[in-house]
Amino acid sequence: MPKMNRRAARKPGVMKRWDSTVYSRSNESISVSDALEKVMLVYETEGYREKTVRSYRSYYEEFIEIVRRENVSDITKDDARRYIKFLLDKRGLSPVTVNIRLASLRSVFNRMVSENILEESPLDSVKKLRTDEGKVFSLTDNQVTRLFNAVDTDTFAGYRDYVAMLVMLKSGLRSNEVNSLDIIDLDLDNRVMMLPGAKNKNRKSRSVPMTVQVAQEVRNLIAEEREYFGPDIQKVFVSQFGQQLRDDHLRKRLDKYARKAGLKGECRASPHSLRHTFAVRFLSSGGDLKSLQSILGHSDLASTEVYVKYTDERVKENFDKVTAKDTKRL
Repeated sequence: MPKMNRRAARKPGVMKRWDSTVYSRSNESISVSDALEKVMLVYETEGYREKTVRSYRSYYEEFIEIVRRENVSDITKDDARRYIKFLLDKRGLSPVTVNIRLASLRSVFNRMVSENILEESPLDSVKKLRTDEGKVFSLTDNQVTRLFNAVDTDTFAGYRDYVAMLVMLKSGLRSNEVNSLDIIDLDLDNRVMMLPGAKNKNRKSRSVPMTVQVAQEVRNLIAEEREYFGPDIQKVFVSQFGQQLRDDHLRKRLDKYARKAGLKGECRASPHSLRHTFAVRFLSSGGDLKSLQSILGHSDLASTEVYVKYTDERVKENFDKVTAKDTKRL
């Protein structure tokens, strides 16, 4: 019996095994802009935060502007490396900042792969830059005192800043968490701030305790705001017009107070420095890592463990101060 010709026996409509164009998604020539919009639609319908989606879009568009590709399938790993070199040499960005942008791009391209827009990500074999271990910028007791003394609490804006700084220093909140804090989030009688997932970086709800002083100052601030702006005020921290603070408002205000206190060049006085100072103080006073992780809202304990090293340094500083007074020779 003669052998059947496999080509002749192929049924109508069955594609040829060697017809690679059918399988190759990269040959579909999707434009870089169309590919982006497909991914953005996925992120938006999956409930990604607006700020995250905005960052992904911005970094992707910057990347395309630099590598100048029209079709997403034409992007290569060498394009990614040219982008890295541009950010380092032309923009003067730090390796840490470049890695943040690479992480966003990697997320976008990985999603293109999962959505069948690309066969593989051009960043698959591109490693992130090596970076030095990050430094925790905490403040000494003297620096904290000078910073707070620079605030004029006789004005509404000054008192509001003072209370916001106190919340960051005594409870470890991030500046964006302070900005978004609603009165309804507070249980002042039990001295607890209950932050819903939408206001947390890791999207998990958490409760943050307050000291007696913080709870009382927050209560006083809310009472003043209701007197100035009416009983319907919702935010804990508002502008002099009763509106929500801008994202960078507290950072700029702290920079102003740092200059006034003569701290510029001596330390980094920022909202995150107050948060760092809280963490170091908490551990130095006998607090445990798991509790600190919960208060700070870290999803990974490793992020909290970095403060242990600086707690040891703080103990050493205190030891040196005490022993410096001991001049008796034995």
